[in-house]
Amino acid sequence: MRKSLQRATLRTPILALGLLAGASAGVHAAPVMTYSTSGAIDSTGVTGAPVISFNSVASGSVDTVTPTNLSLGAFQVAGLLGDQFTTYKDTPFHITFLVNQVDGQTPDPNQTPIQISGVLNATIIGNNQSSVTATFDPPNAFNFQTGIQDGLQKTLYDNTLAITSPKSLVASTTNGGRTSAEALITTLPHVPEPTSVAVFLMSLGGLGLHHRLRRRA
Repeated sequence: MRKSLQRATLRTPILALGLLAGASAGVHAAPVMTYSTSGAIDSTGVTGAPVISFNSVASGSVDTVTPTNLSLGAFQVAGLLGDQFTTYKDTPFHITFLVNQVDGQTPDPNQTPIQISGVLNATIIGNNQSSVTATFDPPNAFNFQTGIQDGLQKTLYDNTLAITSPKSLVASTTNGGRTSAEALITTLPHVPEPTSVAVFLMSLGGLGLHHRLRRRA
C-alpha cells in the first residue's frame, strides 16, 4: 500500500509538469499586436507661435518578434515666415499607448494604456532651422502584460516598451517636418515564478494523495 501511495503522490506532480510543458510548447512565439496612440503638446514654455504638433497612430500593427521597432507617432514641425522664431522651454508633451488586439483578440489582461511624457526644448527659426529636442521623462521602459484565450488555455505575454530618447526634431523643409517617435517592443511568453510552480505542484500532489487515501478508506 505504501508503494502505491508513493506512486500516486509522484504521478500527480509529473502529470502537472507535463501539462505545464505542453502549455509552454503551445504558446505563440510571435503574436501580432495592433495598437493605437494619441498625443498632445502643451503650450507651457512656448514663446512665439506654436508650430509643433503630434501626429498620432490611429491603427498600428506589429509582429512582435523580440525586439521590434514600433512607431508611437510623429512630431510635426510647421514653418515660420522669414526670420520669425518660436522657442520651447521645458514644454511638456504626452503620448498614450494602447494595445487593441493580440492575434485578433481583445486582450485579457490588458495592462495598457501607458502614459508617456517628456519635454521640448530649443528654437525653430523660419522654415528651415530647428534645434528643438524631444526628451522623454523616466522611466524609459514600461513593462505590461497581455493575454489571450486559446481554446481552454489562456496564453499570457510579458511585454516591455522601451523608448528611444532624445529625438532631434527636423525643420519643415526636411521630411515634411516629421520626426518619428520610435520605441522598441519586446514580447515574451509569461513564465510562472518558480515559487508559484512549486506551490501548484505541491497542491496537486496533496490532492492526489488525499483522493488516494479516501479511496483506500
